[in-house]
Amino acid sequence: MAKKPGAGGIILAAVMLGLVAAYMIYRHESNLEKQQKEHWIPLVVARNDIPARTKITSDMITLQPYPKDLIVQGAIQERKEVEGRVALNRLKAKEQIRSSDLAAEGQVPGLSYDIPPGMRAIAIGASEISAVGNQVKPGDHVDVLATYSEPNTHQETTRTVLQDVLVLAVNKGDTSTQAPGANTSMTLAVKPEQAELLMAADRASVIRVMLRAPTDKAIVDSPGITVRDFQGSKSFEVAPKSADDQQSTPVTIIPPSSRRGSEITIYRGSQSQTTSTE
Repeated sequence: MAKKPGAGGIILAAVMLGLVAAYMIYRHESNLEKQQKEHWIPLVVARNDIPARTKITSDMITLQPYPKDLIVQGAIQERKEVEGRVALNRLKAKEQIRSSDLAAEGQVPGLSYDIPPGMRAIAIGASEISAVGNQVKPGDHVDVLATYSEPNTHQETTRTVLQDVLVLAVNKGDTSTQAPGANTSMTLAVKPEQAELLMAADRASVIRVMLRAPTDKAIVDSPGITVRDFQGSKSFEVAPKSADDQQSTPVTIIPPSSRRGSEITIYRGSQSQTTSTE
């Protein structure tokens, strides 16, 4: 009478069958992967993030296979087509490098590549005072203040003429955020109509910029302020009644202020008269 296999034999047989099945599955998947990769195409990718305007060397790139249906238009397959060229924008690690990502051979990318769509680049003068103590750098955002003389009242007025303006470059067109802050000039990205306003303000007034916090996008609506405003009073002008009016010179009236008590000052041209309201 034959002996029945013990529990140990059954377990051993089950283990052997499991190992055989695992090996067969592994072989099958390996063959599938091999067949798939035979149809994949090696593409040039960045090993790590490559900053914009960086000349690409051989150690910065590698080849990585991609399936045909995931290859982007213009992707580069040859390392020699990338080595020695300059990245126009930041290249992310493991992403395919395209021809449009690189400057043409022998061409150094200029400031024009940094200008946002629909904007223009325009430069203004900068100094330690006007440029926030030389702290303004490319990538910062600033507000532009202008102090000018009102044509009618001849009063000095200060207004914020532009807000949240991107700084593209400083000094001699330096676009590096690691460079020293603006001390001779700064190049701003503005809309065409804003460029006209900025040019007029630069011509007719004194310009100064205010540095904004990176997260501050608020736009403040302000009518501006005159010298008389911060003295504690707002002035207003009374125009002549008619062309035949003997008082052809506009009259500027300054209401009482806390600093002067109950007095009103009236200006007629170069003449002034102070009257008590008590």
